[in-house]
Amino acid sequence: MIWLWGQFLLCAGVIVGAGVFLVKYGDAIAERTGLGRLWAGAILVATATSLPELFTGVSSVLIFDAPDLAVGTLLGSCVVNLLILVALDALSGRKSFFDGVNPAYIVETAFALVLVTIVALGLFLAEELRGFPWVWPGSLLVPVVYVFAVRVTMREGRYPPFVQDLETYRGSAAEPTLPRNLPTLKRAVLGYAAAAALVIAASLWLPGVAAGIAEGTGIGTTVVGGVLLALTTSLPEIVTTVAAFRIGAADMAFSNIIGSNLFNVVVLAVDDVLYLGGPITSHASPAQLATAIIAMGMTATVIVALAVRKQRKFLGLSWASLVLVGGFALNVVCISLLR
Repeated sequence: MIWLWGQFLLCAGVIVGAGVFLVKYGDAIAERTGLGRLWAGAILVATATSLPELFTGVSSVLIFDAPDLAVGTLLGSCVVNLLILVALDALSGRKSFFDGVNPAYIVETAFALVLVTIVALGLFLAEELRGFPWVWPGSLLVPVVYVFAVRVTMREGRYPPFVQDLETYRGSAAEPTLPRNLPTLKRAVLGYAAAAALVIAASLWLPGVAAGIAEGTGIGTTVVGGVLLALTTSLPEIVTTVAAFRIGAADMAFSNIIGSNLFNVVVLAVDDVLYLGGPITSHASPAQLATAIIAMGMTATVIVALAVRKQRKFLGLSWASLVLVGGFALNVVCISLLR
């Protein structure tokens, strides 16, 4: 058992270390190519930091035949990712973190809510879907919504029309000054690829380790996937988001979180296609529906937080952050009771 925990910590350490370089080189690629941090956060970094979820899910359904582990990891990761915003809010001082984020990200966040809702519907109809020979039809819709979400987010990623005081907004969300030692494009691409390879390798190993821990401790794959694996596969998001925030890229930090949640649902759709035992949602624990509903509520909270500016803080956190903390705690309780 000690050996299993040692492997788990090793995988987690590799993911954390590689995550630091993912944001560094992802940001450099975006700046060197002129694509900007909006694109880097929503697509490049968000996709790279979702590699653990991607390969953990694929290996869960293809190698270890653990569909519940795949569903729990991806939905749990969405909840954990939203909890990261609480840390950014705490680091923002007296001002709410959400006040410094471009309100145009409401569009991206709304699409994340739509995708999680599709998953929740599949979990709600789990019994009815047991007769389906292959895949939950909603999974086929997810990639279409994702592509549309990316296109709309890229188009709307400038100053939105409903920001009345544009000068004030520019002062709160201006692009940070580029570092002088920005890597060359070639070095950034090679570094990005190497970091991504390390994340992939650690992620492929994780499900087997997690399954062993679940069996050895007796706590089950629902809790291991929804809490332990979700936290581990979200380590790149935690590292890269905090790193982006510390270099002054609040928009990139936020977009990385929401972009990762969007991509997580796409990964779940891919897992559904790859799993040949029927719709993956029909083989998930009932606790996963609770996680999906909580993720929906937390995402809706973020949308409201972006729309309502100049939030006051209580105990160092805005009201939205307090709701997100409550949502995470509720999710842990639900999956523990329903496992």
